[in-house]
Amino acid sequence: MAPETLIHARIPRRAQRRGAWAKSIAGDTLTLMIGLGACYTIQVGGDIPLCEVILVPSLLMLIAIHSDRVRLRNRPFGTIFGLMSLWLLGQIVTDVYRLTPFHDWSKGDANIAFFMLDFLGLTILLKGNVRRQMIFLLGLALGGILSVEIEPSLYEGNVFKFGLCAPLMYLNSLVCCYFYKRRQYAVVGLLLFANIALDLFFNTRSVVLTQLIAAALILPVIPERIGRLRLLPPLGTTARILALAGIASAAGGLAALLVTGLGASGALGREAQLKNSVETRAGWGILIGGRPEILVSSRAVFDSPILGHGSWAKDPKYSEMLADIQAEFGMPPSDEGLKFKGLIPAHSHLMGAWVFSGILGGVFWIYIFKQTLKSIVRTAILRSPETPMYAILLTGWAWAILFSPFGGLDRIQEALTLVIICDLLGPDSAVRRTAKKGFATPQYPVRRRNLGKFPPTGMRSGRYRESV
Repeated sequence: MAPETLIHARIPRRAQRRGAWAKSIAGDTLTLMIGLGACYTIQVGGDIPLCEVILVPSLLMLIAIHSDRVRLRNRPFGTIFGLMSLWLLGQIVTDVYRLTPFHDWSKGDANIAFFMLDFLGLTILLKGNVRRQMIFLLGLALGGILSVEIEPSLYEGNVFKFGLCAPLMYLNSLVCCYFYKRRQYAVVGLLLFANIALDLFFNTRSVVLTQLIAAALILPVIPERIGRLRLLPPLGTTARILALAGIASAAGGLAALLVTGLGASGALGREAQLKNSVETRAGWGILIGGRPEILVSSRAVFDSPILGHGSWAKDPKYSEMLADIQAEFGMPPSDEGLKFKGLIPAHSHLMGAWVFSGILGGVFWIYIFKQTLKSIVRTAILRSPETPMYAILLTGWAWAILFSPFGGLDRIQEALTLVIICDLLGPDSAVRRTAKKGFATPQYPVRRRNLGKFPPTGMRSGRYRESV
């Protein structure tokens, strides 16, 4: 072949590489801009973060370039998007039946619709690309910190809890990923516990709980073996999942002891001491004592389990029920009760969706909660470089589904977590392929005659299959 032919053959390849590099830079830049959009929220009937103002108009371009990433036959993307669509349908039917005022149903339906669009856009941008997921989380963290300066009025009640807590946690998780990749677990532990101590000082109790559980799951607190004695059950077994559940429960108990003990002693300040004593006196423990809205929303769901009460449903009966519970035990009025007079209290993704849109909203969040738990287990088992970021986001979301309201900036932050779940549980994900390689190595069952034995190398294993 003539040398000129070889030279000309290289040109298209170089052009392709340059084109791929340019697309990657453009995607990274768009991702960072969307994340930085967390710095500002536009008030148009409801809260619309600048993130969505940037992402939603870009959707047509993203779908045209990578429509294959959002096909409904892709699992679990198709299942999640289908259930999300049913949730929106349930909300529309409920609002029509209940004759919900336009101002309320427009906010309720838009809340779900924007969540769907965020999920679509971030799936195209971030699916299977851990580096870009980190860029997006970095943008969210920096945008959140900037928001405290740009919109200080939003955080007058508690600047650290509502403004700085999450961004600092995101930044810390990214730094932890750097050291986790190098297996410097002691440094990772110091960083995590330093952030936990900061959150404990400001009495952000739920963040202390979720971070402590995440730390216990991803750090080698219990070694796999000591010498020839195996301490943890083999990978890919039900016993290993039960062991992880035990570790998470122990970490949760430790967090409760820390928060209760330090709060009761006054080490966290007079306000935290009073709050702790009131919630403990309520008789349900600090968990339900801190979220009495769950008791009221459960009654609202029981009253109308199939068809919801409508978007931003208001009924004095339920708000009075909450006020009676709070007055009986000396609790201060909830923020939701003060801001939205007559709104049925929920303070939970799951219960809020069920109260507003009916059973289809509840089914969606129950499915997502189940997938979140599966993803936490897989993250704890794989221990890949991005494990700290994944574990902190997933454990935090598991708490939010049960005990935090949904809307506003939460939509785009949680769309990122949905993309991570698709990466962890999807059959085509690189993370899942890595998991299969790890589970392919045969491991001896935990029996006395096998203690101290190492699995044979080069041996096929059909018995030891993936079970998470």
